[in-house]
Amino acid sequence: MRGVRAAVATFLIATVVGAAAAGAATADEPPSGTSVPPRPGAALLRWIRTSGWRDSWTPEPHAHASAGPHGGRVRTWYNPTLVEDLASGRRPFRKDAAMVKALYGGGGKASGWAVMRKVRDGKSAGTWWFFETTSGSLGDAVSGRGIEKCAGCHSAGRDYLRSRFRP
Repeated sequence: MRGVRAAVATFLIATVVGAAAAGAATADEPPSGTSVPPRPGAALLRWIRTSGWRDSWTPEPHAHASAGPHGGRVRTWYNPTLVEDLASGRRPFRKDAAMVKALYGGGGKASGWAVMRKVRDGKSAGTWWFFETTSGSLGDAVSGRGIEKCAGCHSAGRDYLRSRFRP
C-alpha cells in the first residue's frame, strides 16, 4: 500500500509542478507556436528551440550566402503578419511583423540566430527590436530596440527588412 501512496504522491507533485511551470509564461514569452517571438533573450532562445514557429512561418526555399554581416549561409522565415504586409504592399509594416534568420556558420546546423520584431507602429529604427547571437547562446548576443549595430545596416531595406525574399 505504501508503494501505491508514494506513486500517487509523486504523480500529484509532478502534476502541480507542471501546471505551475505552464502558467509561468510572461507577456513577453508567448505560448509555443505563436507567430510573435518573445523579446527577452533567454525566453527568445527557448522559443526558437522549442516552439512550433517553423510550422506556421514562411521560409526562404533554402539557405544561401549572407548578403550582409551575418556571415556564412543564412535562411530566413517570415511570420504571417510580415507575409501579409509584403503581399499587400503595406509600408511601414504593422506591429508584430517579424522574421527569424538561421545563421549557418559553416555546417548544416544553425549555429546562431537573428530576429527582428516590429514592436511599435511607425517608420523609425526604434519601432524594431533586434536580436542576434552567432553562437546560439546569450554570451555574444546583441539585443535591443532600434540598436545602431543592426539598424544602421537594415535602414537600407524596406522598413528595415533587407532580405529580398518575397513569398
